[in-house]
Amino acid sequence: MNYGYQGKILEVDLTNRKISEREVKEEDVRKYFLGSGLAAKILFEESDLSLDPFDPKNPLIFMAGLLTGTMVPTACKLSVCSKSPLTGIWNEATVGGHWPAQFKFTGYDGIIIKGKSDKPVYLWIDDAKCEMRDAECVWGKDTFETNEILKRETDDKALVAAIGQAGENLSRIAGIVFDGINARNAARGGPGAVMGSKNLKAIVVRGKQRPEVKDQEGLRELLKKEIPAIKEKAEGLSEFGTSGGAVAVETFADLPIKNWQLGSWEEGIKRISGQRMRETIWVRHYHCYACPIGCGKIVKGDGKYGRFYGHYPEYETVGILGANCLNDDLELLAYVNELCNRFGLDSISTGNTLAFAMECYEKGKITKEDTGGLEIKWGDPKAMITLINQIAKREGFGGEYLLFWIGSLLPDRLQPQ
Repeated sequence: MNYGYQGKILEVDLTNRKISEREVKEEDVRKYFLGSGLAAKILFEESDLSLDPFDPKNPLIFMAGLLTGTMVPTACKLSVCSKSPLTGIWNEATVGGHWPAQFKFTGYDGIIIKGKSDKPVYLWIDDAKCEMRDAECVWGKDTFETNEILKRETDDKALVAAIGQAGENLSRIAGIVFDGINARNAARGGPGAVMGSKNLKAIVVRGKQRPEVKDQEGLRELLKKEIPAIKEKAEGLSEFGTSGGAVAVETFADLPIKNWQLGSWEEGIKRISGQRMRETIWVRHYHCYACPIGCGKIVKGDGKYGRFYGHYPEYETVGILGANCLNDDLELLAYVNELCNRFGLDSISTGNTLAFAMECYEKGKITKEDTGGLEIKWGDPKAMITLINQIAKREGFGGEYLLFWIGSLLPDRLQPQ
């Protein structure tokens, strides 16, 4: 009997359209606890580390945590691991929500995806039955649209992990968006671009095979004691989410402001904080699987930039697309956050890229001649919205030049003097 884990990993060869299974050894579970630990072992032992991240042979690994799918509080995580197209080295991006537990219920602990399909496809995993399906109907769609379409095609209670246009276009800061408008993201390091390079649009899951727990009643008794304590200690997080900590972080001078050029932004951060969201655009709380905290929030608005309805800007997004870009417009922040979620962009890397461009523009390192006439001023709505669209679609200055000017690809005129 396997306790806490299912004992199987799904292997998908997109090139040859083959699907198989492998056993998970108990010794590996005890040593690596599944998740990114086991994924790192598999990648190190079974992959050519010299491969380009977009090489079809470069594996993309989804691996659930050991306790994911049990009643253990906050045991809701899964790691997406591969060689990063952004850094060229090992990358792991961890995601919560409900998809990881639902995936575990299909009877698998992980998926190893290799190869490249000759046309867009998605995987439909229904209680240990996996099939590849044509994804032409959702190729080019954003992650929210894809979520709704594929649920109609499969099962209304299924859960979807999908890339948006950013992943399809191999933007190196593309992520994978889980659970539709609830938008739990595995985004750091470009896993969405690796998925897009394989012509894999989405993975849809639905299952009923919950992992076994050796002492279910003992666990229940333990949770009766621990869950009230967790709720008590996390009241602020439950009420305001991670963004509720932004004001405190600014007070301690640890908030990225104007691309880390400033140390204080007291009034600005109050206008985009979790507390301000709660008073204005908040709609409801969102709980990840088996989590009593409920730090997720759904926000809604329809203003001068357009409609938004989905997961709120987390602390990191408040810091990076807000303070780091000198953007104190909450409506704009929520809108560009949703743009990133729909396109399947890492909002943190996106915000850093925008702030870098804004500083370069301010210092004359980038001009309107470079940008096609776009003025990239601090906190400017047109600049932020335009650049996000360009990065996701690989168009214009943002998509063709800016993203590739980061790190070692900087042209001489942008190098530190």
